[in-house]
Amino acid sequence: MSLPARFHTGDRLIDVDTRELWHDGARLDVESKVFDLILLLATANGRALSKREIGEALWGHRPVTDAALSQLLRKARRALGDDGNTQRVIRTVHAHGLQWVGAIDADDPQPAPRHAEPDAEPPPPHVAPRPLSASPRRYSAWRVAGAALVLVAAAVTAFAWHTRTRIAEATPRPVLAVAPVAERSGDASLAWVSHGMMGLLAAMLAEQTDLDVVPSATVREVLADVADDDAAQRRALVAASGANHMVFAELDRVGPLHRLVVRLVGRDGIERRDELHGEAPAALAADAVARVRGWLARGSVTPAAAAESGIRDPFVAEAYARGLDAQLRGDLLGARRYFELCIDHDADLLWPRLRLATALVMTDDLEAGAAQATRVADAARERGDDVLLGEALRQLASVAYRRGDLDAATRRLDEALALPGTLARPLFRAELAVAYGSIEDDRGRTTTARGHFEEALAIARRAADRRREALVLANLAGVDNSEGDAETAAARLREALDAARGSGDAHLETGLLANLGATELNTGHPARAMPLVAQALRIARHRGDRQFEALTMVLAAWTLAALDQPDLATRAATDVLAAGEREGNVYWQAEAHAALGDLAQRAGRWTLSLDHLDRAYALYASGGMQRNAAQVTAEAVRIATVQGDAALAARLADRYREAAEAEAGHPLLRTYLPVIDAQLRHASGDADGAMTALAAFMDGRGNDRGPATLAAWFQLARWRLERGQAADVLADPAWNVWLRDHPDALLLRIAALEAEGHRTDAAAERIRRTALVALPDEQRDPGRLTAR
Repeated sequence: MSLPARFHTGDRLIDVDTRELWHDGARLDVESKVFDLILLLATANGRALSKREIGEALWGHRPVTDAALSQLLRKARRALGDDGNTQRVIRTVHAHGLQWVGAIDADDPQPAPRHAEPDAEPPPPHVAPRPLSASPRRYSAWRVAGAALVLVAAAVTAFAWHTRTRIAEATPRPVLAVAPVAERSGDASLAWVSHGMMGLLAAMLAEQTDLDVVPSATVREVLADVADDDAAQRRALVAASGANHMVFAELDRVGPLHRLVVRLVGRDGIERRDELHGEAPAALAADAVARVRGWLARGSVTPAAAAESGIRDPFVAEAYARGLDAQLRGDLLGARRYFELCIDHDADLLWPRLRLATALVMTDDLEAGAAQATRVADAARERGDDVLLGEALRQLASVAYRRGDLDAATRRLDEALALPGTLARPLFRAELAVAYGSIEDDRGRTTTARGHFEEALAIARRAADRRREALVLANLAGVDNSEGDAETAAARLREALDAARGSGDAHLETGLLANLGATELNTGHPARAMPLVAQALRIARHRGDRQFEALTMVLAAWTLAALDQPDLATRAATDVLAAGEREGNVYWQAEAHAALGDLAQRAGRWTLSLDHLDRAYALYASGGMQRNAAQVTAEAVRIATVQGDAALAARLADRYREAAEAEAGHPLLRTYLPVIDAQLRHASGDADGAMTALAAFMDGRGNDRGPATLAAWFQLARWRLERGQAADVLADPAWNVWLRDHPDALLLRIAALEAEGHRTDAAAERIRRTALVALPDEQRDPGRLTAR
């Protein structure tokens, strides 16, 4: 059945050409695959389609679960004003599939509803470095996806489950959240107290295995700088962390002494309170911990034990707390200096040394970080301290991962998991699990990684922990992106955004905003991406989080390039490159060079583009980021082909093939190999064979819309235009399915229309493209990277 271009079903108006669904004059936000299902059923002329037919039409030959189809059906019915009870539009045919039973009434020829202003900002989407986890280019779908995953990884701590080891959940026990300490003295020299002392209290409480302590970063993200205790803040903290006890403290002066008031508040509202006095604020923390542990009837930290650890020394305690404060603010270099002061004062202090190792690794000083973590691990083994040893092993696994040695990382994690103390630390087991999941994903075992995260999602939901639910959904979106399914990733990120908002975690919400922006960019909607990216940048600057700001700036550069703003895009990428060079951050440098390479090739400056990509490759490789290195190599192959340099293209292709075919090669890299092979054939003079091979590859991809398919489509369209086959470009059904609003694809469509003499249509498409990439002034300029 041939559908009318516009038709009514009930009170809904469906525009087939623009892929829009309207209700009472308002355009509804409908996901692309949901719209595909609606059109598929409507065009079946009343025939009931089987689940298999639907699956093959929408997902190709990729396996799809009944749950995924059910979710899609629910969204389609909701968009159509239908539901599973009435089934007025879509009927479920028992044991078979689905059938369209709604009306299809052609619309009259009056103009379709449009936005009030043609140059207005598009409606917002339906609203979200890789520590242990990160194209068809005209812009690189691969690279942007990698950068986006890094944003969330840098911004949040993921939550997963290691499925190889099944450990029964422990009996409920205290889960403590320590709030920022309220500093009431007004002394400017004590500005560090709010988060520094919070981190110090949490760190000492966490040293014992019989308590679970919510990470200070999580608390800070939820409460920000607010330390007052009220019912709303308690609810937000409980929702975000699952805590059942909260520790509040405030510091002021009583004559020459400091007074620390500490309170333990249970979820039931029962409160314990005490006041501690002394000359050094940080030294009071050990006594506060003893009070809290005594109230919980879980033992105590004796003054002797605290003194033995060095934490009661006022100088060391204050330096350690200041280091924790700097670490929470994202000032890793400042944190390094404070932790170095601690171990310079006493070389036997292991927790400050481990914190130093973490700061070194996060600033890309892997050798020094590994040396410090190894020293802590050796000492912990001698002392029989499973808690400290487990944390050190986890840090060493992170170093191995960053170096690209996944086997070594796994061995470290296995050793940590096998420690007797790990059994009593469910939160630590969860932290180990995300590391396992990241490694499995990097090895290309996305099914295994997905299993870890789905089980974690069930655990988070059983615990009604909205924050961890959001984190798991973000991890699952990462797997979706790894498999090239940007649409599913976007849907999952929107779900994660809802969960993050429900948890009250503004920081996590910001990370998801940036990631969702990158996914919008990947799917060809840069104008919808930029508002999300701009908002993430504003919040990063407000929080003083330079790591997050720098990576979001790179994402802004990619987005601005797709929006025809090369000068602003170049400035953003150059800012990040300069900062990376000053501060020795290899990852920032690599990401900036990759973005600058894309900008250069857009301007037709092929030699400069290859130079940037070569620099990016070397930096990624030096950091053990082999997947990223392979992706920029694929782009370099394309540019060498454009230049006609067959020898260079062949050398680069060999490099790429070696990475893709390696045992740990990611499946997405292997999927791209046919595109590389076709480009080599073209560079060697076999243009007909290259085009035939690429067309066959496209035919075999079915409904896949991943980066390899998109890259093949762009390459084939360019070659067809070069060979005078503009009509074939215009006849491609992809225009009406998934490339209609893609700005870079529209450039090729305009060129094809002009080549065929359709100048009026070309002019109309040019106007439409201008509207698609238009942005308000406040969203166009990303500003400058904050100076250190």
